[in-house]
Amino acid sequence: MLGRFVEVFVIGFATPLTAACALPLYPGFLAYLSSQGEETALPSGVLAGLVTLGVIAFMGLVGVLFSFLLGESLTTVVEVVSPVAFGVLAVLSVALIFDLDLAHRLPTKEPPQTSHPASTAFGYGFFFGAIVLPCNPGLLALFFARAPVLFDTPVEGLLGFLLFGIGMGTPLLLFGLVSQSAGQRVTRTLAQHSSGINRVTGAVMLLVASYYLLVVFDVAGVSPVVGPYFEAVFGAFSA
Repeated sequence: MLGRFVEVFVIGFATPLTAACALPLYPGFLAYLSSQGEETALPSGVLAGLVTLGVIAFMGLVGVLFSFLLGESLTTVVEVVSPVAFGVLAVLSVALIFDLDLAHRLPTKEPPQTSHPASTAFGYGFFFGAIVLPCNPGLLALFFARAPVLFDTPVEGLLGFLLFGIGMGTPLLLFGLVSQSAGQRVTRTLAQHSSGINRVTGAVMLLVASYYLLVVFDVAGVSPVVGPYFEAVFGAFSA
């Protein structure tokens, strides 16, 4: 179970760092922390923690919707949802490999502002989660494809969504704990290497999608033929 949760956390952590439309939000986030720290008695680390809680709250809401309100255990839809999700993931992976912009038409808005800095920080995180989640369709598809495989009950599914949210919020928390100049250097580096990041991410996701489609679900009836090759590849990575 720990390994499953670590996998979901890693996917969540990578989601905002590889989302093209999320990168412009980081400088604004750092500027927001700086200005709020000057106007209030709350240190930037506390504000960043509240922003992270907002991200987790958003994913928790999504988790309740998918794990409980839909009224189905995640395992009951594995056979239907997972092959489709991995098929979508394969298509999106190819788009990433060719560095196609998958989110340039998504609208962007300013984070909500309230009279209280704590609620504003929480709302910023909730807004961040709502923007970034559809902004990185590749890793989002990977998460939704893996969730039915990893979690057997609605409670486990909700915990998975929460850990995905913790992973998404962790970069914001880390940026809030470092200096503004250091955080800006990181965001500039990510932006400069976004094409390479997209291609590496796409290649990894295509490998994962192909494995599940051709070996685990055997949609083409070629699992006995290609299975040993995939096992050799994954064995080389784990060696």
